[in-house]
Amino acid sequence: MTIAVYRIDPRTGVRTQVRPLRTVEPPDVPELFGRFPPCACPRCRAGTDARLRAQVAEVNRRSREAL
Repeated sequence: MTIAVYRIDPRTGVRTQVRPLRTVEPPDVPELFGRFPPCACPRCRAGTDARLRAQVAEVNRRSREAL
């Protein structure tokens, strides 16, 4: 994967390179969670532990199958 960082002037639309082009290797192991964790309020915390256990169990099952 190749990444470069640019800044675009909103008035003129001119693109200026901030960081040079760089090749990045994606991780071998995908992230388990692609979102922010819930807040700490009781409504958001309800059921979080059960979901987490289910996700870990699913990842473990998949890794055993891959072996």
